[in-house]
Amino acid sequence: MSIPVNDHLGFRIEDGTTDEVRFSWTVPEDLCNSAGALQGGMLAAFADAVLGGAAALYLDPETYPALAEMKISIFRPVPAGTDLTGVGRILKAGRRVLFVEAEIFDPDRRLVAKASGTEIPSPMP
Repeated sequence: MSIPVNDHLGFRIEDGTTDEVRFSWTVPEDLCNSAGALQGGMLAAFADAVLGGAAALYLDPETYPALAEMKISIFRPVPAGTDLTGVGRILKAGRRVLFVEAEIFDPDRRLVAKASGTEIPSPMP
């Protein structure tokens, strides 16, 4: 399924498993701050995509994950041109909410950021 914002920003879904999803993204220079590092809100947008992808593993095709809340911790700057990998998984799946997490790594497998979120299963419009 194509997600317009993911397509526009260049987030790519990679192979995953039934328990986790993987995304990749090459950081564009025009989304960096004046220090040449990825702007934090854009890193949060990537984490949001990974969280949603993880939640979607649990949902049927007529349902989409609506993000209710998200927390992100950023551990290191990410320069333009860096290839990031996001790994998302479900921590707990309930009937009304899903608790998910995302870890974002640089090419050296160093943890760049970690996010957690709550997704609400919602019917497709």
